[in-house]
Amino acid sequence: MKIGAFAKRNQVGIDTIRHYMDLELLIPQKPAKQYEFDLQCQKDFDEIVSLKSLGFTLSEIKNIFIVKHLGKMTSFRQEDRYKNLFKEKYESTTAEIEKLNREKSGLEEELRRLDVKSEDRGCKAGISLSCLRYLCCGDCGSPLVLKQASVEDDMILSGTLRCQCGAEYPVRDGILFAGAGRDGADQFPDILSYIQHTDAAYLNQIYKTLEWGVQNIDFKSLSGKLILELGSGSGFFLRRIYNELPENTAYIAVDHDPGRLRFLKEALEKSGVRKNILFLCCDFTRMPLPPRSIDVICDYSATSNYSFDHGEFLLESIERYFKPDAALLGSYIIFKNFSQNSMITMDRRPNFRLDAVKKRIEKLGFSKQAEYTSNVVAKGGIYEDYFRDDEKVLTYSFVGKRSG
Repeated sequence: MKIGAFAKRNQVGIDTIRHYMDLELLIPQKPAKQYEFDLQCQKDFDEIVSLKSLGFTLSEIKNIFIVKHLGKMTSFRQEDRYKNLFKEKYESTTAEIEKLNREKSGLEEELRRLDVKSEDRGCKAGISLSCLRYLCCGDCGSPLVLKQASVEDDMILSGTLRCQCGAEYPVRDGILFAGAGRDGADQFPDILSYIQHTDAAYLNQIYKTLEWGVQNIDFKSLSGKLILELGSGSGFFLRRIYNELPENTAYIAVDHDPGRLRFLKEALEKSGVRKNILFLCCDFTRMPLPPRSIDVICDYSATSNYSFDHGEFLLESIERYFKPDAALLGSYIIFKNFSQNSMITMDRRPNFRLDAVKKRIEKLGFSKQAEYTSNVVAKGGIYEDYFRDDEKVLTYSFVGKRSG
């Protein structure tokens, strides 16, 4: 019987038969130019199938065949060795089952624990009444007064903040809207989808940069401070440091996309831990905040993302909000090179050059305490499609403080 007919009879592909031949599990005769598969080949194939169903690997099956077909042993020793192969497999399978059962029990226990925590978790997040003192009218700078509000546990979930000049700032779903942002915008994809559609090297760069930033934060020094995160997005940074934030710290998460703010707010609500977070949807350059009110600026790629559409360096445009002794935690997208068809126009390229970014940070009065430059990557993902195939990108991170 030729190889094609033999494979068809046993309902497997020809490649499978050739693989068994390469391992010398099947040894057909070759009287001419083609292999001939006889009754012995069929018996060997049937035994391969049977042994695989018992969990034996092809390598183990090869050992069994050697023992079984080796005629140099006495019948007693041959059968004894053959039996021991099955006994060893039985013992290893039993040990594996016991290991899997322990893992199963551990997983069941962890799932029960998570179910209990899920039942206990969940708290509505909104604008804390205590955060009103950090807000003012973006037009005239006057205080804002709360009108027609839904308040639960001292958190504003909906309502309106009104200024004496007539300006109004609606609160919807615990998010303050200050004139910008399209309500109902698409939410950020879930983390698994993001990971699946992003290059592994780029993901590793995000992870290492984030961890470096966290390691360089003195959380005790944040006590009683007002923190502003520009372009909080889905909250990679805030979710990483959320539990470490001091109870008396106020954190303003600002983004122009309400969908991303909702995504972040819902994620924090599920944690069951309440912190003093103000979700603000507005244009970065028109935030309803008093001048010289921000103690710490978290700028994780917000200035870089802003620079894709603007020639201004965002930190310079909002400097009026910073205290004289403000601190900066920043991370910036740096192009190692620009291609001829780069999407970064000539007037915006200084915002993506390392030397220019460093000079602008220094010009704002921030003295370097620590800095980190990542490895170069050549590919991002469907959500980081801002560089061409022949361009390379890295991340520059900075921690520093003004002298006051």
